Amino acid sequence: MDVVVARQPIFNRYKKAKAYELLFRRSLSSISYDAFDGETSTVELLKASLSVIGLDILTNGLPAFINFTGKLLRDDVPSLLPPDKVVIEVLETSYDEVGISDVVKDLKKKGYKIALDDFLYKTEYDNLIESADYIKVDFLQLNDDEKKEYPKKVGSLKNNLIFLAEKIETYDDFLLAKESGYSLFQGYFFSKPSSVARKNFPVRKQFILNLLEEAYKEDWKPDVLEDMIKKDLSLSLRLLKFMNSVYFGFRNKVNSIKQAIVLLGRNEFLKWLSLIALGELADDKPEELVTLSILRAKMCENIAQILNRKKDELSSFFLTGLFSSIDALLDLPRSEIISELPVNDCVKDALLGVKNIYFDVCELVIFYEKTEIDKFYKLLGKLNLKFDDVIKAYLEAIKWSSQLITF
Repeated sequence: MDVVVARQPIFNRYKKAKAYELLFRRSLSSISYDAFDGETSTVELLKASLSVIGLDILTNGLPAFINFTGKLLRDDVPSLLPPDKVVIEVLETSYDEVGISDVVKDLKKKGYKIALDDFLYKTEYDNLIESADYIKVDFLQLNDDEKKEYPKKVGSLKNNLIFLAEKIETYDDFLLAKESGYSLFQGYFFSKPSSVARKNFPVRKQFILNLLEEAYKEDWKPDVLEDMIKKDLSLSLRLLKFMNSVYFGFRNKVNSIKQAIVLLGRNEFLKWLSLIALGELADDKPEELVTLSILRAKMCENIAQILNRKKDELSSFFLTGLFSSIDALLDLPRSEIISELPVNDCVKDALLGVKNIYFDVCELVIFYEKTEIDKFYKLLGKLNLKFDDVIKAYLEAIKWSSQLITF
């Protein structure tokens, strides 16, 4: 059975990823979790994460929030997982089941952390709250007054409860949740532009974009790039450190900027510089936004290889994925940014929504990432790709991005 396993970051107040919820989807109709029975979904997720993918790889070593129905809890399925690696999410459909609070209490005694999913308070749930570590509140289900009230109302019933606001889709929601006493936040708000207007473009970021522009010229000149990089001590040191790392294993030490550029070659230098640029452009953004962009970039490149695209095209697929969240990185309208990006016209078109092969591959990656399965399978057919190939591309991208040495 085709198993789409993806992850969604859970952030702290400083927009740093502290955990991931593992998401499972399995069919054309499974846009939402309720499209199929919860027992099957969690069992398939566990098979994929434990035997096929590996929990630590999926979560970069952070805790994994995993959904469990009442039946799976009673069958002691969570015992397949190490208590220090997972948080057991008790689904809201289980709250009214007879004896469920005793089952959850036993799991708590075994050392598992407990989260109550989509929690809407009733007095009969007080026993469940006693065992809970996390209360997950769906922001789409409540009005603003209810959102603000929840941490106070439920938090008064037990000390040290951690409130997690989920389905946070805008920075306004994030700020409201943070001000209302929530400690953790889940949703795609971090991958969207902030509503705060930017009055000017920082000098440092402008330098990075100027460097990229020079590097992407068809008649690129290592001498010119060397002069530009030499003016930035930090960038110079990072390039030399990169070139002298075990990643390459050169017998002789690389001592000059120009030597480093020439040894890398145009395509690999552009990839390195783009990764560095992304980090610089995102210096005031959630780290996860960079992680997501790098993962998208590598997955796009992997899929392009599966499609047997020409070798000199692969970097364009990589860059399409890498800059797919550029508007969120810079808090500027996408149309305003893309015209200034020093990439080829095909990549610019794709980033602006023009349907070409670069656009299709990037869309496939995003649909997979967000488990929008109907759209994913439709595009999978259009590209004539096999499901297993995409899973392989995703897993390899996760491994590559998690092992990526940043310089």
